[in-house]
Amino acid sequence: MFVKDSINTFLLRCAVYGLAFWVSIIVSNLGQEVKGEVAIVFMMTDVVRLVSLMGFDAAAVYYLRRKKYDYDTVARTLNLVAPLMFLGWSLILFPLFYWLHSSGLFGNVDFKYIAACFVIAPFGSLMDIQINIFNGSGEIRRGNVISFLFNVWYLATLAVITFVFFEGTWGVLAAYTFAFAMSALLGVAMNWKRSRSRRGFEWNPALVKDLASWGARSQAGALARKIASRTDLLLANYYITVASAGVYSVALNWAELSLFIPFVLHYVLFPHVSGRDKESSIRLTNRVARLSAAVLVLIGISVCVIFPYMEKILYKPDYSGAIYPLMIVMPGVISMGLFKIIMGGLDGLGRPQYGTYASFGALVSTIVLNVLLIPRFGLIGAASATSLTGLVAFSIVGLYYRHLSSAGWSDFLFVKLNDIVAVYESVKSVIVGFRRKN
Repeated sequence: MFVKDSINTFLLRCAVYGLAFWVSIIVSNLGQEVKGEVAIVFMMTDVVRLVSLMGFDAAAVYYLRRKKYDYDTVARTLNLVAPLMFLGWSLILFPLFYWLHSSGLFGNVDFKYIAACFVIAPFGSLMDIQINIFNGSGEIRRGNVISFLFNVWYLATLAVITFVFFEGTWGVLAAYTFAFAMSALLGVAMNWKRSRSRRGFEWNPALVKDLASWGARSQAGALARKIASRTDLLLANYYITVASAGVYSVALNWAELSLFIPFVLHYVLFPHVSGRDKESSIRLTNRVARLSAAVLVLIGISVCVIFPYMEKILYKPDYSGAIYPLMIVMPGVISMGLFKIIMGGLDGLGRPQYGTYASFGALVSTIVLNVLLIPRFGLIGAASATSLTGLVAFSIVGLYYRHLSSAGWSDFLFVKLNDIVAVYESVKSVIVGFRRKN
């Protein structure tokens, strides 16, 4: 089942990443300043989503797979609690963002763009909840469909708004909001159709308490990880210009292509580990991590080789300044890919706090390194700080994982021949099964 879900997710995510890639190209060709502004707004939108959800969406996956609560109870409770949490956190975050903007942290980015994240975020959070409810109930394919359609709507709307009506940052944000809204409503409709007998809302204090307990251990780390991964972008905008942040975000976009495989595998690994015993969970996590390490290195090298040529073909503005930052940041991005795989195992084993510890270590290191390096070395300094931060985060979580699993570093870093044979046999059996059905 793990292999089948992985293949299904891989195929759909290939389409998702392809669509997202062309969205990135369109936005980048609107200009370096627009690219920089959009990157900052998207980062702050993610921060609002992470804070307001408090990890409840990921916790739902864990408790559904453990069968502690039924599908309808989780869906009804989350659909009631999530809007209330968003409203409460918005009262805190909006004035905080205004103060940060007044202090100059966002550079020349207009506050009206920053404020737009409070319109975008609730739709994004609602979409996240619906996808995770499906993942926790073993219906990963439904979540994949929602993610795919989000990118279809985003690309189509962006193309229409940008080329027919108006260009610029507002056009991108309008398309992003529309895509989230459509995807969220689709997810709600799909969940309501599945729960014909128990639609609506529900207040379940025991479930809310469990979601809060698990989410608190997980989401603080996810938030720290998000801020750590984009501190370089914020400080590049602060110390240099918003256009430089646009150039740097292109380097990050290409570097993060290598995270495609870890994202897919984490997406599937977490719910599957949640439903297994400890010993088999560790074996599965080790094998997935070993295979991912090999694939990450190959993709990372390939991206660094082809980007200098693709930059000239795909971009009208000059983004050649992204070439060296891309090469420098790649080792850190590969490390974060491995971090994500290991955390898929740890989350499924009920140990999300280990990722939180590692993420706060990464946050401290990235702030210190970026403040020291960006003023002196510019984008090269930002890339160096991010790369070192990725290595720090993976090293910390790797040590925790070794302690929990009694595995050696080689057990989850270096691919073995029997891993490749096992993947081949599993894929072969899935293909044979598919042919028999058809």
